[in-house]
Amino acid sequence: MCRFRNLSIRTKILFLAAVSVGVALLLSCAGFTFNEIRTMRGFKLDELRTQGRMLAFNSSGVLSFLDASAAERLLASLQSQPTVEKACLYNSDGKPLAFYPAKTPPEDVPPAVFREEHRFTDHGKLEIFSPVINHGETIGCLYLCADLHDLRQQLWDYGKIVAVVVLCSMFASVLLAMRLRNAIAGPISQLADTARKITSAGDYTLRVEQKSQDELGMLCAEFNTMLNQVERSDTALKKAHDELEDRVEERTAELRQEIAEREKVQVALVTAKEAAEAANVAKSRFLANMSHEIRTPLNAILGFTELLRLNADEGNEAERQDFLGTIYASGQHLLSLINDILDLSKIEADRLEVECIPCVPQQIVSEVMSVLRVRALEKHLTLESRWLGAEPRMIRTDPARFRQLLMNLVSNALKFTKTGGVQILTELLADAPEPMLKVQVIDTGIGIPAEKLRTIFDPFVQADSSVTREFGGTGLGLTISRRIAEALGGSIHVESIVGRGSNFTLMIPAGPLDDIPFIESTSADALKSPASVHDTMQSCLQGTKILLVEDGEVNRKLIRLILQRAGADVSLAENGRQGLDLAKRQPFNLILMDMQMPVMDGYSAAMRLRQAGNTTPIVALTAHAMKGDEEKCKQAGCDTYLPKPIDAPTLLATVAQWCSKTHLQETPAPNAVGVHPEIGSPS
Repeated sequence: MCRFRNLSIRTKILFLAAVSVGVALLLSCAGFTFNEIRTMRGFKLDELRTQGRMLAFNSSGVLSFLDASAAERLLASLQSQPTVEKACLYNSDGKPLAFYPAKTPPEDVPPAVFREEHRFTDHGKLEIFSPVINHGETIGCLYLCADLHDLRQQLWDYGKIVAVVVLCSMFASVLLAMRLRNAIAGPISQLADTARKITSAGDYTLRVEQKSQDELGMLCAEFNTMLNQVERSDTALKKAHDELEDRVEERTAELRQEIAEREKVQVALVTAKEAAEAANVAKSRFLANMSHEIRTPLNAILGFTELLRLNADEGNEAERQDFLGTIYASGQHLLSLINDILDLSKIEADRLEVECIPCVPQQIVSEVMSVLRVRALEKHLTLESRWLGAEPRMIRTDPARFRQLLMNLVSNALKFTKTGGVQILTELLADAPEPMLKVQVIDTGIGIPAEKLRTIFDPFVQADSSVTREFGGTGLGLTISRRIAEALGGSIHVESIVGRGSNFTLMIPAGPLDDIPFIESTSADALKSPASVHDTMQSCLQGTKILLVEDGEVNRKLIRLILQRAGADVSLAENGRQGLDLAKRQPFNLILMDMQMPVMDGYSAAMRLRQAGNTTPIVALTAHAMKGDEEKCKQAGCDTYLPKPIDAPTLLATVAQWCSKTHLQETPAPNAVGVHPEIGSPS
């Protein structure tokens, strides 16, 4: 069976055709042969039976007389029948009366049967028994035994004919199958050849020719349809493969780029880690230095205050003034440290806001010179300022930040200069694409090493730790200065030679100069006397009534003392509710309003006063010194803003300015009730 399965379709078709035809012919011939044998045996039986009946009829007289010789003569007539081998005539007792041939032994014949009977023996013989009847009475029987050799010969001849017919039929069927097998095996072979070519070459454009509309034709058509789908799938697969290769190449390039970027990030992380570690070390140094910087003025404030409490000056006015001067200077130094830290925190939180308003640059330089002149004189240094070229009457920038920036640079120059002096050179670069104000702060100090020039603008960093020990400072001044310069749209650069000094160059935009007049360059050394300012403010506050709303007892005591020394009449309130009641009951030239208070804060009190129609100027007092807080105060109804801690000259100047704009008008309160000036409650 396995060998048959592995045969080709053509061989199987031939084999099936031959076997089918052969089996069919054999079955047909077998049927015909069986029928022929049955017919021939029937003819032979009828022939022998007829002959036996005739002999039996003729033997009735012989048996009647039991004439044995006559019986032998009668049986001898069988010589004309070559197929009869032997015969026997039995009497009524079943005993043989005569034999044919005559010498046949009695044991060679079977017992008598007195009825008509026949049988075919295993030896190819035909035996019949015919009864002998006389006048209706059976008087004996006749036995005949015939050889079927002639029948076998006929059958053998018939078999030869059948064999020839079968062979000829099978040969003809094989020839016909060979002619017809191409109609069946041809398309199948073509399918196989096409499939083999497609498999070997991968060419899905090949097709099988459909030559018929039968099942094989349908198979070819379906095979072609399958090839169409496979071709489309192969085309789509190749396209997807090409796209995948492109995407793989793109992704590979992206991965390479990502790897390169990650390597850069890794390097950046290592650099950032080193920078963070360095910054951590710098901050640790800064904290230690800041602790020293804060504790030093705080120690002076507490120490000299304790000496004054213990009357250590023993009535010596000069020594007392010296103590007070030390306390004041230490407080200013402590305030400067706090302001630097706050400025840096605002810068790092991206909350540093700047304005762009008209201002007079020469006035700002003169103010810086006035403030720092004393420090220069204490160190026996010169402090000079001059303009190079024409001087504009005004520029557009943030005057407060410009002043702070210039103050930091000049203070830094004075701190690191032991001999010589500091010079401020200011110049307007009007020919640049954008007008720029150039300010150079040149000192003859210790200088900065070249390898430290890149780091001096980093926070918490100074050129050397020995510099911190010798000159002090937090290392924030230059950082804040650079951030402010960048916020103003400018920059700071430094050039320095160790032992010969440094040159810090500040560049900030001057704004449009259209219709701005120019004057000849002047000196910035003209200073204003603080005493004259104090006298002016003192005269301006005579006869003024001021309401101070402040929840802090120390602040109330300090501010009231400053104002009373300037000649003002001061009423006090501890919260916004008391202040609101006082302002409604009696008129004031000015209201000083703290913004953070219990019961009712300053924002709510100022807003309610404005809603009630009160137009008295309100000056906000708050420890929140952010620019957004100033806007919040003005939106609540305040006219101006003063940050804490309170600077006495600034406070007096602001109060004098706003009091000069108001005229007190007595307006009786709805209820004529007296008010205590200290607590704002009915007396």
